[in-house]
Amino acid sequence: MVAFSAADAQGMPLRVKSMLSVGRLCVKTSGRDAGKKCAVVNVIDHTSVLIDGNVRRRRCNVRHLEPLSDVIDIKKDASHEEVESAFKKLKIHSSAPRVARRKKSSAGSKENEQKTGKSAGPEK
Repeated sequence: MVAFSAADAQGMPLRVKSMLSVGRLCVKTSGRDAGKKCAVVNVIDHTSVLIDGNVRRRRCNVRHLEPLSDVIDIKKDASHEEVESAFKKLKIHSSAPRVARRKKSSAGSKENEQKTGKSAGPEK
């Protein structure tokens, strides 16, 4: 691991500041989003950045990211839609579409009632 001796006026190591600037594409290396591509949306401090893209938009430790050579043109704190459109321009496929979960309906209990002849509720 490289020791960071040089730092800027805000205390952020120069290497982290240059490598993980806003717009830098990265691959998440740990967690449930491991292996997915993301972009740095904001640099929070010398150990954390805000990421978005094919991952959940959230704060991430810089140790959990592998920077890529590509940089997309987004502004600081860009919305998810702006990041997604930049990914489409680079032809980076977004993750699977998010599907809303179905609400439980009472149709299942009615089907069981017809098959068994018994109701699912308490008897009186």
